[in-house]
Amino acid sequence: MSFTDTLRHDHEAIFKLLDECQKLGISSEEGKKKLVQARALVQAHLKREDTQLYPVMQRHEETRELGAMYSTEMRHITADVNGFFDAYANGGSGLDYARHLGRTISQLRQRMTREEIRLYPAFANYCE
Repeated sequence: MSFTDTLRHDHEAIFKLLDECQKLGISSEEGKKKLVQARALVQAHLKREDTQLYPVMQRHEETRELGAMYSTEMRHITADVNGFFDAYANGGSGLDYARHLGRTISQLRQRMTREEIRLYPAFANYCE
């Protein structure tokens, strides 16, 4: 499996967990457990990108600008996503949680779709 295949697999696993979080809600113990798992998976994925994707892209003229742009943008998205996880680490209102989770999923889905369409192919073409 290539590195970008691993990243795509991460995306699938993240959304599977977040979908389970939506179904279970924040009031159930299982829902809280899935939220903790989702946070851990998102953090591991972000670390993988920060240590193995963006630095490698910085070393190639063809991908330097694109990698820098995505890395900078991801810092802002990471702050939002971590804010969501922090806000519900100890439970919370079901309706507020559902809204915030929906926004977080939407934000991640848009970003990850763009990564799969533009960022990962550039990495595969010039860096692998």
